[in-house]
Amino acid sequence: MNNILKKNNIGLVQVSVLVLATFFAYIKLFHAGFAEWDDNEYVVHNKDIMGFGLHNIELWFSKFYIGNYQPLTMVVYGLDYLLGALNPLYYHLTSLLFHIGNTIAVYLLISRLGKNDWIAFFTALIFSLHPSQTESVSWVAESKTVICAFFYLWAIIQYLKYREAPSAGKLAIVVLLGVLSMLSKGVGVAIPLSLLAIDIWQGRELKNKKYWLEKIPLLLISLVFGIVALKAQEAGKFINLRPEVSYWATLLNACYAYVLYLVHLVIPVGISVIYPYPFGLGFYQYLCMPIALGIFFLAYLAYKKNWSVLLGGLVFYSVNIVLVLQFISFGEALMADRYFYIAGIGLIYIAVYYVYMLVKSVKLVPVLLGILSCGLFGMTYVRNDIWLSDMNFYQAILEAYPRSAVAQYSVGGLYMREGKYAEAAEHINLAVQYEPGNYKAWYNKGALALRQGKPDESLEALNKCLEIKEYPKALFSRALLYQGTARPDLALTDIEKVLLVQPQNARAWYIRGDCMEQQNNLVMAMDNYNKALEYEPGEPLFYIRRGLLYAKNNQAEIGLRDLEKAISLSPRNAEAYYYRGIVKSRAGKNPCNDFNIALKRGYKPAQEAISKFCNQVNGPLLRQ
Repeated sequence: MNNILKKNNIGLVQVSVLVLATFFAYIKLFHAGFAEWDDNEYVVHNKDIMGFGLHNIELWFSKFYIGNYQPLTMVVYGLDYLLGALNPLYYHLTSLLFHIGNTIAVYLLISRLGKNDWIAFFTALIFSLHPSQTESVSWVAESKTVICAFFYLWAIIQYLKYREAPSAGKLAIVVLLGVLSMLSKGVGVAIPLSLLAIDIWQGRELKNKKYWLEKIPLLLISLVFGIVALKAQEAGKFINLRPEVSYWATLLNACYAYVLYLVHLVIPVGISVIYPYPFGLGFYQYLCMPIALGIFFLAYLAYKKNWSVLLGGLVFYSVNIVLVLQFISFGEALMADRYFYIAGIGLIYIAVYYVYMLVKSVKLVPVLLGILSCGLFGMTYVRNDIWLSDMNFYQAILEAYPRSAVAQYSVGGLYMREGKYAEAAEHINLAVQYEPGNYKAWYNKGALALRQGKPDESLEALNKCLEIKEYPKALFSRALLYQGTARPDLALTDIEKVLLVQPQNARAWYIRGDCMEQQNNLVMAMDNYNKALEYEPGEPLFYIRRGLLYAKNNQAEIGLRDLEKAISLSPRNAEAYYYRGIVKSRAGKNPCNDFNIALKRGYKPAQEAISKFCNQVNGPLLRQ
């Protein structure tokens, strides 16, 4: 692995401690499930990963997923599914193994840079155990960060080997590892700039043209991947979600984020999965601008004084964080801990190096840094509680940012699913109040009203959502509303838009089929029910509706096969028994047993059917 581990037993012991400490800090993950936020789209409902053939690979390398181009990450998801289907344990274990690999890589990297095992050990330990890293490690949707970092860090280690004994082969491996990093996540495009930071760390004279020329292949590849990353964000409609923000506010918010990441490294209190944009410009934004300028001046001073460790660390941090400071606005949040995963290495190395150098007693250094690491271990162990349930996840955000519209409407959504409509309304209304321009808050308000049987209120909220953004879920819900209120023409207009962006949405095909049936276009209705079943063959409702349509077309025997399929898929489904009885009555068969079963399971229309088709003891068929 590295000469450091071969020279003495200290290196082996240190790596063993790193592996064990990381494993036990994250041991709660083995009881964690999938998070509602993005895990469903990336894994749980993503049919693309549920196979590992050439077709799947083609999809991974040709599609964007939630505004990202990350084919190698999709390959890893595919392998996880191949091994464990939708058992979250496999996905969490994969992320943890990559994080352990990254921790070892940081240890080897700093060992080569600083020639000091203890500085390398504590840099890697703090990197591994800092609670800010939990977002990247514990969130299945963010596996892309740890996978990207794995190839990123090993590319840098390979670059150091290349610098020690240059050869075209070693440089080619650097480029290959860099490309693999970029194929995992877009932030891999910063690798060429990170290699310059490595040169600075090692005190190289950057006036040498060779140091620039050797990075040109990676730089050109990075430009291509950078363009692809922007296209992916545009395709996902994540670019420029806050067009009202001025250039001055953008600069101040960037300085605020640049400094706050550093603050959270030193004082990991108040860290959050979401860091919402501040409400207007306040004291802290203005305060952080001179602090950021002060850091740049410190870097300039380090350059003049030839303080290579300080300068290299600041450059490494800056080049890896600058791309995510929202100069080009994307997403709904100003900051994210996952953006700090790689960038933070530069700052951690600086801190450990100068603590080590300033404390005269070498024996005292491991004690001080050991106490710090134990504290970080405890914080990370506790923080992983938020990944044990969706409610924990969003409540943790509300604790840090109670005015976060995202967290408020998300908690409301969870209550809505549990049928706790009063609690749901409280949180969703707060989200709308705090951020009236948040389309997802209005969508949840509309979805809640629809569940509560308030069509007018639902329509008003959904219209408000769609005025802000043409959100497919809102279009689907409005189509559902129109479908249920006998307005099939309006429902079809909305559902056609849904199918343009979600052609495999089985429910959308079902709604389209129902609307066609309402318009008495039975041929098209049948085609749409068939399409729904093609994409979701395990849904009993689709078989029920197609079976009834067959019966309507005087094909009762075929219809009965669909009803029987629905019952086999859902034996407790009272409706399926009721409608099988209806179709049996049309086919001249005795429906009474089915009606009785439906009635026993609480389906009240079965009582009228029994009165109509069966005698008082519910025995033989009386009439058809």
